[in-house]
Amino acid sequence: MKNTKTINKIRYGHRSGAITAFINPDDMYELDPFVLWDHFEAKEVVRSTGLDYHGHSGIDAISYPVTGRLRHHDSAGSHVTLNSGDIHVMTSGNGIIHQDTMTPQDGRVESFSLWTALPAGQSEMAAASSVNITSQCIPLVEETDSTTKVLIGQYKDVISPVPYSIPVTYLDIMITPYGCWRFEPDAKQTTGFLYVRSGMIYINGNQLHPHQMGTLYPSALPLEIKTGRLGARFFVTLGEPLHQHFVSSGSSVHSTAANLVTGARHIAELLAARKAGH
Repeated sequence: MKNTKTINKIRYGHRSGAITAFINPDDMYELDPFVLWDHFEAKEVVRSTGLDYHGHSGIDAISYPVTGRLRHHDSAGSHVTLNSGDIHVMTSGNGIIHQDTMTPQDGRVESFSLWTALPAGQSEMAAASSVNITSQCIPLVEETDSTTKVLIGQYKDVISPVPYSIPVTYLDIMITPYGCWRFEPDAKQTTGFLYVRSGMIYINGNQLHPHQMGTLYPSALPLEIKTGRLGARFFVTLGEPLHQHFVSSGSSVHSTAANLVTGARHIAELLAARKAGH
């Protein structure tokens, strides 16, 4: 066995409507600091689709539409339309409400949502904020066999301009057939997973197919991905564990039950104020 990262588990996700969810509250500790990975995909869509105003607290939420446009409104003052390939980071802190609507492209919509927990204490209870970065500002690293889009964090000597609350690496990668992609991440970013959007990849004796998540054994080892006769497009996420307690309501994650209650109260106030037209 090579001295590179290996797959711990292969997850197939739980599909509900157009959303396939891959991280449940019961297994958040295994992927600390990652607490959600959802793949939203629908075909033959004739009108915009999405969720009305709802709330979160205690998390950073990254929205990444890859087919179609995403219109985002939130209580932190962000009112933007993301085109395919743009990135939006919503730091929910002590509570935020938002509305997201996807507009199809040629009858299709597809986007990815990644959440991470915020550090216990002041960070998880800070005021909410939002930032949007267009695709043109997100760096691409062209190599012999691959193209790597550096969504969050750093790949080799290239750093994403997207600000983030904790140390994570979030990459969108395309590899040619019979190609090889290799990366030596920050030694502290020991937790992570791979997700295959299309094609097939091989990692240290394991095979991953489309719509499969491969969680990684925690380690500081390099990552090596290969392809066969099919090329592939896949995601790599790596992070430094927070090593803290997690309490989840499904839509919010905190380090204590008291903070979860405080966040829920603030979200209820925001929803009530919006309904009242304030």
